[in-house]
Amino acid sequence: MLSSIELPGAPAIPNETKPRINNNLKDGKLVSRPKGINSLYENFLQGRRLAGRDAPVFGYRVVVDGMGNVGPYRWLSWDIFHERFVNLSSGLVHLGMRAGDNIGIFMNNSVEWVLTEFAGYYQNFVSVPLYETLGQAAIEHMVNEAELKTIVCTNQNARYILSLIEFVPVVMNLIVVDTLTNDVVALGEEHGISIRPFRYVEDSGIKGVVDPERLPGPDDVATIVYTSGTSGTPKGVVITHGNMLASCAGASMIQKCGDICNISPEDCSMGFLPLAHCLGRMVLHIMLSRGTKTAFASGDTLRLIDDIQELRPTIFVGVPRIFNRIQDKVLSAVRTRGGLPSALFQYALTTKKGNLKHGQVNHWLWDRVIFKPLREKFGGRLNLIVSGSAPISPETLEFLRCCFSCNVVEGYGLTETMGPATLTKCDDVEPGNVGGPLPSTMIKLRSAPELGYTVDDKPFPRGQILISGTSVAKKYYKENSNMVLLERGDEWVNTGDIGMFDKYGRLHIIDRMKNLFKLAQGEYIAPERIENIYMDHFIVNQAYIYGDPLQNALVAIIVPDEEFLPMFLKSKNILPPKSNLPLKDICRDTKVRREVTAELAAWGKAHDLKGFEIAKSIYLLSTPFEDIGLITPTFKLKRRDALSYFKDIIGDLYKELSTTK
Repeated sequence: MLSSIELPGAPAIPNETKPRINNNLKDGKLVSRPKGINSLYENFLQGRRLAGRDAPVFGYRVVVDGMGNVGPYRWLSWDIFHERFVNLSSGLVHLGMRAGDNIGIFMNNSVEWVLTEFAGYYQNFVSVPLYETLGQAAIEHMVNEAELKTIVCTNQNARYILSLIEFVPVVMNLIVVDTLTNDVVALGEEHGISIRPFRYVEDSGIKGVVDPERLPGPDDVATIVYTSGTSGTPKGVVITHGNMLASCAGASMIQKCGDICNISPEDCSMGFLPLAHCLGRMVLHIMLSRGTKTAFASGDTLRLIDDIQELRPTIFVGVPRIFNRIQDKVLSAVRTRGGLPSALFQYALTTKKGNLKHGQVNHWLWDRVIFKPLREKFGGRLNLIVSGSAPISPETLEFLRCCFSCNVVEGYGLTETMGPATLTKCDDVEPGNVGGPLPSTMIKLRSAPELGYTVDDKPFPRGQILISGTSVAKKYYKENSNMVLLERGDEWVNTGDIGMFDKYGRLHIIDRMKNLFKLAQGEYIAPERIENIYMDHFIVNQAYIYGDPLQNALVAIIVPDEEFLPMFLKSKNILPPKSNLPLKDICRDTKVRREVTAELAAWGKAHDLKGFEIAKSIYLLSTPFEDIGLITPTFKLKRRDALSYFKDIIGDLYKELSTTK
């Protein structure tokens, strides 16, 4: 169960714990990169050797009619993919790109995304993902700061870039991956911007293949990933080939040590997380290093289950929001069936939860009789589920382990750590921790006495989480200073989170420094913790908690679940059984708001929220946060933008509270 050890020989520093490293690093040295591998291009070649040149590597689905229906998965082999990105890289050189140049990628996950990425690795270009959910100001900042003369994008995003062209004068070339429309061509001509189809650039490379001046090395920059900008202007995190290879080497080591199940060319991963997000990209390169094939979701979240059933993956990496929805829909279906089937499901689930406390994931009877249909709905082959990007509730972790009878692990990290810095072990089924450091990272805590956390706390040390390591980025783009330079000259990233090491050296995330605020009477509030508890309720899709420092109470903006809120209200006789009211009308109903406020207050109390941590007034919003630009590409809430957007509503909520006192 031991997950980390103190770094041998580390000096004692006041108000800090000694750095902790992965328990398998007996010599105290962090891993750097796989032996003989110096770049992500060579990492790809290693995967090809393991899988075989003609084996499939990337899968995708094609729209087959005007209704948006898609066909079965098609696959590119390792050799065909290699040939195509070499051709594309030559085509980009013909356009004027040279080693060290930045290239923008502005699209959802697709084969063209990874072709562009690897064309860059082959010619030593630097990829810069642009996020479709970011606002205009952030896009302009990223394009101009990174000097993106060339952007590979969809036709829709080309139109968007052209609409901003007076604010992004650096753009010279747009390469469109899907059908290029006449209006976009005309806009390009009007502004003097070269617009070419993706296949044209690829084909031009076939006619004149250009060998790279030199292949990149571990110290060369692979990508610049801009932080999501939850509280200001996005910063570009500079990530080298060496950083990403260190994560691959760390993943390989924990597989060899048996901390996580083996990943091989026989496996198949669903590429659901955005490649513009570090976790999604890092998972991709770990899969490639093991010779594992990856297929991309068709792009419509409503079709995700259909994609999974068609693909039948063995590995699925997702975010808590997806897993929460799966849990809610399964439990809702069970409640709807009622009677003996519902009772049997609940009994089987309770039995397996009890067995988890003894480390038992499988059950000889219930796995075959109760949970097999659910596993089949998700392809029937899942062997590894990984949750990342945000905290996942213990209840959801237990649900996944019970229902899918497979390995379920949770990671923790951020953009600056190139995705996961910690990972739980497959045989650790105790929820509430995010595991120990990966072999490429080390972690320490620093006291935060102003918040009531110190490394001298009993029974376990608590404090700010700081991370360093071979997979950790060293600087932001076009900034002179490293992220955090301590007196000893070591680079540490201050995560802004509060953590605790338990007796096994596992890290627990217990607070978020950046988002903490005080109410009028001095109580500290951790809004993300409260939001996560609220979002565990089946009627809640999204939540935003706010507290005015001059007020004594919290208020909340809740986006209810369009399916489950009406069901809940009908069970309370607030809506008639056959009601088909639109969600927008339901949310306006004062009686509905009161019922939801009372329900979430009871839910919060049952989940150990203190009285001052429960929202006293709630506004129901029928529009998802992402539709109004309040969600980052890493699925986090843009708190500053949310406060600005909901300013008037928040004022009204506090007025309501003052009149009901």
